[in-house]
Amino acid sequence: MKLIKRMPLIRRFYQDDNESGIVLVLTALVMVILMGMAAYAVDLGWLYYSQLNTRKAAEAAALAGVVHMPLPSCADPVSGTDPYVAALDLTSRHGYNHGANATVTPTMGANCNQLTVNVTSSVGTFFMRVFGRNSFVISETATAEQLPPLKIGSDESYLGEDPDDPTRDRDFFLAISGRDRGKGQGDAYASLFYNGGGANAEHRHPSYWYAVEIVPGSASEGGNLQIQVYDGVTHDANGNDDSTPQGGPTNDWQSGAGSGSPSAREDGSETVTTFRVYAPDTTPSNWLDNSTLLCTKSYHGLGDTLYEVVAENAWDTICARPGVGAGIYVIEISTTGNTNVINGFSMRNVVDGNSHNDSQIYGLGAMSLWQFDTGSNPVFKIARLDEVYAGSELIISLWDISDIGSNASIQFNNPNGAAPINNLDCTVQTRNQSGGGATGYGSDSGGSNCRLNFTSSQYNNEWLDFKFDVPGDYTCSGDECWIHVSYAVGGSITDRTVWTAQVNGQPIHLVP
Repeated sequence: MKLIKRMPLIRRFYQDDNESGIVLVLTALVMVILMGMAAYAVDLGWLYYSQLNTRKAAEAAALAGVVHMPLPSCADPVSGTDPYVAALDLTSRHGYNHGANATVTPTMGANCNQLTVNVTSSVGTFFMRVFGRNSFVISETATAEQLPPLKIGSDESYLGEDPDDPTRDRDFFLAISGRDRGKGQGDAYASLFYNGGGANAEHRHPSYWYAVEIVPGSASEGGNLQIQVYDGVTHDANGNDDSTPQGGPTNDWQSGAGSGSPSAREDGSETVTTFRVYAPDTTPSNWLDNSTLLCTKSYHGLGDTLYEVVAENAWDTICARPGVGAGIYVIEISTTGNTNVINGFSMRNVVDGNSHNDSQIYGLGAMSLWQFDTGSNPVFKIARLDEVYAGSELIISLWDISDIGSNASIQFNNPNGAAPINNLDCTVQTRNQSGGGATGYGSDSGGSNCRLNFTSSQYNNEWLDFKFDVPGDYTCSGDECWIHVSYAVGGSITDRTVWTAQVNGQPIHLVP
């Protein structure tokens, strides 16, 4: 009987032992699952971190290499080219060495001004090795774009008036002032002083830059190039016309009357205009860093017998290059000497003795004009807005347009005369000046359909900004990409004006 009474205890004992075994099995299974989840969590975090670093390396490489775009003939970057070398250098600094632990592939993007960089590498795992996964392949791609400098004023082989060629009647010369001529008289950058009073905060030396471009594959490439200046001699600011584009008295080497002695011309009283021509470099969109000087030529004052005076009312060669290569040759223009003068001139390219050719000459950033014919209405190209600028804002600015003593109007058109231009919205703002710097913006209600009518002295000593919103779907082709300006003035007056054109935003940026 006692044995029978103990049987439930024995069954209970064996039953508890079986349940304990099941718990151990379940615990083991849960531990495996938890370890697997931990493995995935650690490895996925590591993979995400590695992917982020790969992305950063690709973006840094694209931004570093795109400053060297576009390459001649819009070529794809290959080993040894500047964009290629810069891209591989930046990825190696981030730990991705091409041919070792990564593959780095730089290519041209959707246009000549874009660089795309792909970085592909293998990333090892930690806990996932237990499950047979030793590595993952990570590939990231980034594209950077550099907006090219706007072409200002021309895409032809000449810029300004050519009195020797009636087909090139433009009613304006390029110009630069002596440093003592007040900023309020039309030159925002060359003048040292704000209307003879305080310092001009916008003064810069050199004052202006222009470009001579030999397009790859064009007929001009390989030809004998001469860059010429018309009437580079420094003159007084007297009136002029087509036949005598400078005029002025014989002692033009200084402002006012003088003895004409050599000492008077060597004490800084003479204004000298200097042209420097630089060779193309590996950053075609930055005209300020060209360092290989090809040619330099200076022009002294008319009537100055101490120095050789050349090229009054005539074309003169400032630089000659045989077998010229493709690229953008930068012309830097500056004045020295403290005089109150205006020097007006034109520029052109002559290839193999022919001034009508497919080379280009245009302004970079700014263009200083002298509208010399009284009551004239020059119509000219002001800025070339290519499709690469879609989705940006174009700003065309004019300095001191209303010291002309007469009513005037400015109208921006596309080549077929339509306004607004290609459906671009246009607004106008003024920047009031105090001393040498801008003090603030003010809106102007006078602008309508990219046209502005204004009265005498309405915008004297002010910057006037025309702002154009360029839609994201903006398109153009050929000459229709140029924005033209019609500048009409009345009365018996002439005018000095500085024109600038820029695209608002970051010139170097990543493309989404």
